[in-house]
Amino acid sequence: MHDLKKIKEDTEASVVILTDNKGDVIDSLGTEFDSNLAMMTETAFSMCNAILKDIVGSDMDQLMAKSADSFFIANRLDKDSILLVVSNNLSKLGLLLKYMSSVQK
Repeated sequence: MHDLKKIKEDTEASVVILTDNKGDVIDSLGTEFDSNLAMMTETAFSMCNAILKDIVGSDMDQLMAKSADSFFIANRLDKDSILLVVSNNLSKLGLLLKYMSSVQK
């Protein structure tokens, strides 16, 4: 099991959610809307994965979205789970991408 407190501390993320492949929350920190975010993340991940599979024939490992003042990164950890982090600190985007790529599957 991933230590969400450590991930939140290491990344300075405002929200950290671990979800299963059906969009159900396994664990979360920083939000009262974890179920909605988990379900939307799983849906977006599945839809984008299907597009990527059609275009290039490979599975997606990471999904990222950015606005003018915040971003989120979702990583597929294994076939059964997705880790989502949300941050309002755009200056940490590169470091957070590197951190998320190093999270053990």
